Amino acid sequence: MPQRRGALPISDAEVLSCPDTYARGVPYDCLDRLRARTPVVWLDGRFAGEPGSWAVLRYADVRRALSRPELFSPLPSEILHGPVAVSGEAETAGLPIDMDPPARSLLSRIGRESVDLIKGVLNEMPETLRNTVAGGAYALLRHPDQYARLRVARGDEALIDSAIEEMLRWWTPVMQVRRLVRRSTKMGGVPLRTGEQVTLWLTAANHDDAVFVQPGRFLPERFVTGSERHLSFGYGTRACLGGHLARVHLRAMIAAILERPGRLELAGEPVLLRSTSRRGFEHLPVRWA
Repeated sequence: MPQRRGALPISDAEVLSCPDTYARGVPYDCLDRLRARTPVVWLDGRFAGEPGSWAVLRYADVRRALSRPELFSPLPSEILHGPVAVSGEAETAGLPIDMDPPARSLLSRIGRESVDLIKGVLNEMPETLRNTVAGGAYALLRHPDQYARLRVARGDEALIDSAIEEMLRWWTPVMQVRRLVRRSTKMGGVPLRTGEQVTLWLTAANHDDAVFVQPGRFLPERFVTGSERHLSFGYGTRACLGGHLARVHLRAMIAAILERPGRLELAGEPVLLRSTSRRGFEHLPVRWA
């Protein structure tokens, strides 16, 4: 693909498009730099073995694309944002509203000896749900002061609800989704042609400092005091139906962790997934202190 207006030298895009990068963590500094210079940038995909696409990095642009399925349509291979329903359709789509996740029984697998949260506790969950729940637990592990604060305030429903949304924003278990350009348009000043692909970087949008104050910080009260909604499960009528299930399971697990005596802590070095799209762990050793 010849470079057009908005494309950056491949040396700037290599970090973003290489799976090895994400085994060390999300390159937020790279995302910030690219978003500030050119919020839509061409990635040739060869490092990830994928077709080339235009990476969309700004919150406003990502939300616009998610809300315009007639202009940016999901690819057949997209799973997370494929089955769709508008708010209120979960029951007719066959999802239970009164789900009762077995959070306490799962936590009983964690004792004073090291156990892998991924392989030994959450292993029966579907991958995206497992990554979501593990990411929420990791938010507590990485922020012990906030962990302690939430334990004390666990009866504050508004704060806990906000903390769950903040975990989803801060972690963003699906980092990006692909869309097909249905007809020629522009995004961030870059012309997009019919038939080209775009990758909507949900994790970049969720850490856009034009929208979220101090986006790198985990602030449980962020959504109590008022904030734009995060885009972890999409936006509008094409929002992911599985978002409801993920919230229920994540909230149940966090509530069980907060109410249990003692403290969950890391028992070794986490090993992150080597993936440009899925944010999760190969291993997350924990123990109960």
